Amino acid sequence: ILLLINNKNRKPFGEFIQKNVLSSFTNSINCESDSLEQVRVRDFKFYTCKNIKRIGGKREYVKNAPNDLFRIDGAWYICLDKNAQPNKSQCNVISLGINNDYTFDQEMRNLYDCNLYSFDPFVEDVYFTGIRNKNPNLKQSPVLEVDKKWFFYRLGVGSKSNQMKIMNQLKLQDLISLENILKITGLEEKIIDVFKMDIEGPEKDIIRDLDIDYACKYFKNIVFETHRNSKFRDLVKLEKCFRLFFRSTRFFSGDSFGALTGHLTEFQNPNGWKLDIKQYENEINLAEFMFTSGELYFVNINFL
Repeated sequence: ILLLINNKNRKPFGEFIQKNVLSSFTNSINCESDSLEQVRVRDFKFYTCKNIKRIGGKREYVKNAPNDLFRIDGAWYICLDKNAQPNKSQCNVISLGINNDYTFDQEMRNLYDCNLYSFDPFVEDVYFTGIRNKNPNLKQSPVLEVDKKWFFYRLGVGSKSNQMKIMNQLKLQDLISLENILKITGLEEKIIDVFKMDIEGPEKDIIRDLDIDYACKYFKNIVFETHRNSKFRDLVKLEKCFRLFFRSTRFFSGDSFGALTGHLTEFQNPNGWKLDIKQYENEINLAEFMFTSGELYFVNINFL
């Protein structure tokens, strides 16, 4: 106040206010914003796909689905917008984890004439076992040729490793890195039209180890199922070039194997769904789980 009364000192006072008081206030606001940014829950950046198609699903489930986007266990979705859709007869699909339901892989092969590379280290459907049993030389083979463009690998994906193996060094149920998978399939530096993961947990580690610059250049679509161990911060790296175009949230009240369309998820249950919020430390953790839980579908905007 004394400085304001003295005209000669108005400028120094103004500089003092600007330099000390206002800058401190601004820093305080920025600090608060930074803090809020750390806890603010947001969804993935989104792309509005105008043409989404469900691929796969067992026939008895598909015929009972009320619409084309109704979730069916074993089915997945792809975006058919221009430049996002599979390049027919030249497309490549990597399908990690198929259990005993290969309908997605089979339909991608039949509809789009894609090169199919199916992987599952622990489960071999009788369809593939039938191929193995026809030739004694295939008894311990980690790879089976379904047809000239479709291969089933009794191998799984694991954490990144410095050790790269060729096919004759691999045995049944081996776990290898994604880089190694690209090598043995001959897909290094080739466009992967659909990269699908349904591997019951390790998807978090695969995304963590993923060379995002490589994926932005070669992976057109990434679709995968997440589990409780996946957090938003584990997956947000995909936003460098990928946008979420579809989500199939999966809150289970329990597996309903007798449901007409397979495993009935709670959000599709006419009786509603329940979530035990006591399992979550706070609303931030709960919201993060809801954003990342289920099947997530990303498209590479570099191709659009």
